[in-house]
Amino acid sequence: MKQSIFILFLAILSFSCTRNLHIEREPNIAIEQYRTYGWNKLEVTKATHPLYSSAELNQTLMRAIDKNLAKKGFRRNIATPDFLVDFHIYVEEQKFQNLVCGAGFYRGERYLPDLSQHTYCESPEIVKYDDGTLIIDIVDAQTGQLVWRGTAGEIIDSSAYATEVFRKKVNRILKKFPVQKPGNTIKQKADLENVISVK
Repeated sequence: MKQSIFILFLAILSFSCTRNLHIEREPNIAIEQYRTYGWNKLEVTKATHPLYSSAELNQTLMRAIDKNLAKKGFRRNIATPDFLVDFHIYVEEQKFQNLVCGAGFYRGERYLPDLSQHTYCESPEIVKYDDGTLIIDIVDAQTGQLVWRGTAGEIIDSSAYATEVFRKKVNRILKKFPVQKPGNTIKQKADLENVISVK
């Protein structure tokens, strides 16, 4: 099972360098029927780039994910969650050859590429920038199957702004997550009692 998740992960990673939002879902799983969730065993460091690896960033993203899932009707349940949540951050340094005058702009501390200009410069320069990607995974707690994945990328001005950039990406990704359908109130009450009992 872990091997199948890893294969799916490699497939989507090749796409994730773009800033487009991308959603994948297992069509045979009724995510709307889930009631509760828990956090998967998150690693201490979730980012592949050392400048974007921090407990503060992790906690900010976890709070943002909790808030979005609550709006969708899902509740955290440590004891018996229906699904588990995990996220991954990938940041790669990219190079952009500035061949045209004005083919870029400053945002914060970072010079970013803009290919809409067409006036050529005499002395092209190589501009470096960070391309960051956030991936949110939803895994069925009983089977361990990856049932939903959201991916979004963004050019990051600097590591100082990464927390806000990725927080906004959480909102954008989970806006596409299914809304919980009204279910059995008896089961919901039992879930609530489980949450209370573990506090």
